[in-house]
Amino acid sequence: MSRVEVECKMEEGPLGKYIIVPKGLYNVVPDTTTISGVDPKGEHTIYRGYTIADIGEHASFYEAAHLFLYGQLPCEDELREIKRKIDTYRGQVPEKIFDALKLVPKTHPMYYGSYGVALLGQYYAPEWRFDDDFLYEHALRLIASLPVIFTAGWHLAHDGTVIRPDPNLDHAKDVLRMIIGRMPSDLEARAFESSLVLYMDHGFNASTFTVRVIASTLSDMYSAVAGGIGALKGPLHGGANEKAMQMLLEAKEQAEKAGKPLEEYIEEYILQKLARKEKIMGFGHRVYKIHDPRTDVAAKFIKQLPEGEYWLKVLKKAEEVMWREKKLPANIDFYTAVLYYQLGIPIPMYTPIFAMGRIVGWTSHYIEQVKNNKIIRPTEKYVGPTGLKYAPIEERCKK
Repeated sequence: MSRVEVECKMEEGPLGKYIIVPKGLYNVVPDTTTISGVDPKGEHTIYRGYTIADIGEHASFYEAAHLFLYGQLPCEDELREIKRKIDTYRGQVPEKIFDALKLVPKTHPMYYGSYGVALLGQYYAPEWRFDDDFLYEHALRLIASLPVIFTAGWHLAHDGTVIRPDPNLDHAKDVLRMIIGRMPSDLEARAFESSLVLYMDHGFNASTFTVRVIASTLSDMYSAVAGGIGALKGPLHGGANEKAMQMLLEAKEQAEKAGKPLEEYIEEYILQKLARKEKIMGFGHRVYKIHDPRTDVAAKFIKQLPEGEYWLKVLKKAEEVMWREKKLPANIDFYTAVLYYQLGIPIPMYTPIFAMGRIVGWTSHYIEQVKNNKIIRPTEKYVGPTGLKYAPIEERCKK
């Protein structure tokens, strides 16, 4: 029997028969989607019919965004149009949003994203509609604006400035420029762009399901995305790349003290952590049990960036140890952690970058949900006390 067959069962409840499913909805399919998911053989994650690795390596941000939103890769005129809209909208974030971000206490940049997106919705869509043109325009505006909000919040908190977007640059290059404060090379921009595409979607992950739950109430897209950002902020969903890089830097520091190369010391470091029952960040995945194909794409860019060969040796050795000891493969977060470090990106910005890619999936899922909607409202099984009676405070608080 599968785990689901063992844990799923029928019970009688006050409203009829209940289906009791595994905690955390493990292996539960609440709906269908044509956007992304695991192929029937369980070997790849699919983006609208294409493997995630294929699109991640070859497609531009604009091409991938068009694929997600409209269901197909764009022709030349469609590519020009989606590029024009994303680049234009990136430069149209209202000045009052920046003023509002200045009032937020210095904090993790994920807070700036959820706060800024909620405000943005009040500027552009105080009255929400569900016609196609309206939905797609606001999806593109969110895709374009979210990176500007994240980068503005980061720089305001750290140096009190805002690096303005440049609509004349390609989206990925401009976003990376705003993050690191200098003009990136074409290679750096392409490596960064590829990572955004790799992060665009991954089935009904926690943040995407959050977006769909909020969408199912017929709330607006901005509120749904703000909820998705909140879910992604959790360390069990987003944040793994931040923790992975912090771990690698700690190992690097210890290796230097021990006078050993990191690619050799990393095994000792991991074994010590495992002996202490500590979690090794960047390993294991709900879908990929043997190999995460997204890591192959990221590795190609890591190799071309500064100290690429060095970092790949470290990553491969860590993978070897974790597979031998725990049968856990590295996931994309382990590789993008190094990729972003090579690009000079501050570690607290790693999870916001995840969101800058995932916003494409979130908005696509929002549209798919509302177009064939039924409110997502599971039934609970109450296991608390019953039959209690109210007592006045002087009676219930007697010693």
